[in-house]
Amino acid sequence: MRYVALACAALGLVTSAASARAETLHSFTVGSTAFTLPVPEGYCLPTDANVAQAEKVAALDTLNLTHATLDRCGSFGQEYAHIKSPRQWQPVPMPRADFLALIARELQTANGQQLVGEAIENAERDVAKGTSEEIKIDTAVPRFAGQDDICVYMAMTGDVMNAQGTVSMRGVICMTVIDGEFMNINTYAIVGTGLTFDQLKTRARAIALSIAPAG
Repeated sequence: MRYVALACAALGLVTSAASARAETLHSFTVGSTAFTLPVPEGYCLPTDANVAQAEKVAALDTLNLTHATLDRCGSFGQEYAHIKSPRQWQPVPMPRADFLALIARELQTANGQQLVGEAIENAERDVAKGTSEEIKIDTAVPRFAGQDDICVYMAMTGDVMNAQGTVSMRGVICMTVIDGEFMNINTYAIVGTGLTFDQLKTRARAIALSIAPAG
């Protein structure tokens, strides 16, 4: 439950390069398990100049690995999704339904909110330090946004600031377990796109449903 992904929008402010159409299937590994993800229609994996940008954003997240960055084709940092898992990997030793129920309960406690708040503060410091104070993020503590059979959701808002200005973002985090591996599917959009939390939630769920063990 650590988040740095809003920095992606900030780097999009610094430089903007077009993405080419991605391959239809993306492969990645969480722990010792290989997964595949069909790239959603209208979205692209980073190519050319955007590869370095995406890698820089991923490096800012000191607590999570970024397995996929999906941007709306032709843009960067405007409307996008990240797939992440904790750097300190551990398999989930219980069925997904039980694990999600446990997370949902914890997120609605004072202790859970404190942990999330501390994670946000750490993320903000990591971004500022990793960009030599050129980019800063100011994020409200994410709020519990429901649970279904696939995800526990959190919704968040934040501002990304650099010398060129401030951009306001919306984001939804889907926390899920797939084949015994915990991962987050985070979907984001600049407020100016008009995308709602419900739309971002639907998108995160759809991506989660499309991830499958390889082979």
